[in-house]
Amino acid sequence: MDTIKQFGLKILDAFKRAGIFIVKGIPLGIYGFFKSIVFAIINFFKNLKMAKEEHPESFKRGLASFFLMGLGQIKNKQWYKGVPILSVFALFLIIELVTGGYWWALTGEIAAYPAEGELHFFRDYGGLFTKGLWGLFTLGAVTTYSTYRGVDIRPRGAVFGWDRGDNSRVLLGEGVIVLVLVALFIILWIVSVRDAYKTHLKVAAGKTIEDAKSFYKRVSEEYFAYLIIIPALILITFFILIPFIFSFMVAFTNYTDSISLGRELIQWHGFDTFIKVFNPEEDWFKFFNQTLMWTLFYAFMSSVTVYVLGLIQALIIESKYVVGKKIWRTIFILPWAIPGMIILLLFSNVFGADQGLLNNILASTGSTEGFREFLEMIGLVGQESDGNILWFTSSANAPLARTIIILVNLWMGFPYFMLMITGVLTTIPKMLVEAADIDGATSWQKFKYLTLPWVIRGTAPVIITTFTFNFNNFGMIYFLTGGGPGYPRSEIPTSLIGIAPGQTDILISWIYKLSFESTVNQFNLAAAYSILIFLLIGVVAIVQLSRLKTFWEEE
Repeated sequence: MDTIKQFGLKILDAFKRAGIFIVKGIPLGIYGFFKSIVFAIINFFKNLKMAKEEHPESFKRGLASFFLMGLGQIKNKQWYKGVPILSVFALFLIIELVTGGYWWALTGEIAAYPAEGELHFFRDYGGLFTKGLWGLFTLGAVTTYSTYRGVDIRPRGAVFGWDRGDNSRVLLGEGVIVLVLVALFIILWIVSVRDAYKTHLKVAAGKTIEDAKSFYKRVSEEYFAYLIIIPALILITFFILIPFIFSFMVAFTNYTDSISLGRELIQWHGFDTFIKVFNPEEDWFKFFNQTLMWTLFYAFMSSVTVYVLGLIQALIIESKYVVGKKIWRTIFILPWAIPGMIILLLFSNVFGADQGLLNNILASTGSTEGFREFLEMIGLVGQESDGNILWFTSSANAPLARTIIILVNLWMGFPYFMLMITGVLTTIPKMLVEAADIDGATSWQKFKYLTLPWVIRGTAPVIITTFTFNFNNFGMIYFLTGGGPGYPRSEIPTSLIGIAPGQTDILISWIYKLSFESTVNQFNLAAAYSILIFLLIGVVAIVQLSRLKTFWEEE
């Protein structure tokens, strides 16, 4: 048990480090990031000047690719590189021109519909890329039912394309997609310039430059692994990276449900939302702290309990005194084999406040009051009213609801660890067990100094990933308790009515409520909390996994 205690202390130490990182490390990291950018720019121009002076011809080839992507490669007689790169540049330019309204701007439409105030050129005539970046930086400029360029703006433009109101959310989403595409384009541009420069250096040094056949053969062999994951990278970019960037940026806006999109515009608000989160004088701060503490406790207990029970069951089943091991394994694996959502909905019905199965059983057997007194005696129930036990609805029964959550998670999760630890137990070398027997070790000593360290060494990474999973285990809370019971009405400030979390809400379920179930959906606040969760759990997981040799060993 000392090993488990030490592992628990390491987890707590990791959270301490994560807290220090969030409070102190992030500002220093931001400062270091911008500082590194400044130094990178300075070094870039130094190297540029040096390249121009020492290798002027090679510098010209790189400069050619700078002004026209792929031109430097063509000058180096590497058409098999230059043509594809130039084609990407041409495609980029064609898309911009085809999707834009530059022709209409040149044929006098600006003069026909002059702007009384500022003319938003890229909004009105820009193509996919310029209009996307404009929308990302401005989040719109013209609202519905206003007048712009002498035209009444309507939800759907009928003539010009620019005579419709801006939707800030759409502009932000399109802007993020364009930002990623432009970033990839810039990376290819930089690679093109660097390749043209480096290749000419080899030519100037008298080295042989590979022909087209050799180039394609080398790329197909050396970069085969990267080529086959391109489809996966595209899916990751559009279904993970872009939504993540979108959510990240929402945290720096004033986007709430109170903003009527189209009639109103979302605005960039910098770090105002984060200041609100960490301001002790704000009503949010109290509930954020309480929810965070419960989330940490739930994640820790949910991970430790399933591991310990799984370990005990594995040791029992693997005991030589147990008969019918296959039957017992089959029985114990059933909770894990049934879909989790079905189990949670069943338990939610079992603990229903009025017509739940357990309340009906207690009522039919006349043991409701006796069971309630027992729960009151152990401090789980505080409701004063008579009748059925309000498992998830009475604000005084929060300890009971939280205990049920941990027990249900235990029932669902221990079979997985039982199977995994059973497999680890079979890998313990028999020679070590025999050596322990020869030395006269007792069963407890063999467990403490041989079995337990061996099992923890083989399963430690899974414990950490289980903790991170439980920290964000949205389904457990949402389908079982729905976040209830709520806090007493007297404890909820007026500003948080309809927005405050329930007493069993973890951070991720509260974030969901803030986004979709509150009276006024706080999208920016939910995004800020999501970033904090990402930083907290990411730091804890990285710190702990970096200390585990079993995670990094290759053999």
